[in-house]
Amino acid sequence: MGVFLAHPPPGQFLHVDAKQRTAIVTLIAGYNGENNGFNFDGYGRGELTVTVPRGWRVRVTCTNRGALTHSCAVVPGPMTVTPSFRGAATPILPPGSTTKFSFVASRVGSYRFACLVPGHEEARMWDVFEVTRGGKPAITARPGP
Repeated sequence: MGVFLAHPPPGQFLHVDAKQRTAIVTLIAGYNGENNGFNFDGYGRGELTVTVPRGWRVRVTCTNRGALTHSCAVVPGPMTVTPSFRGAATPILPPGSTTKFSFVASRVGSYRFACLVPGHEEARMWDVFEVTRGGKPAITARPGP
């Protein structure tokens, strides 16, 4: 009998190209059954944090592995539908589809990766995106509430 791993190791979802100052983020909507499928990479409720220094380019690949439509966006806070950075959102994605977006993390602050399908962020389908003054890109996870 296998062990069910609800939370995969977060490191697999971030790759860093220091020479190009680019953070490559993979967001898989509906990764598994965690939080009833309302998750990115198996995390929701702010459990996953991606940190990127100001001025770095962020390239996001968003895949919908779930049974419902989903999207991926970087927004300034709860229940906000306007992206925090120009181009930092996908359209609504049907199950099984993948798309990409790219933006420059131009403002220091705390933001959210969120699904903009109505009701999904309320279902706690969001994680944290931090832009820092310096340092290097990182990804961390913590147990959610």
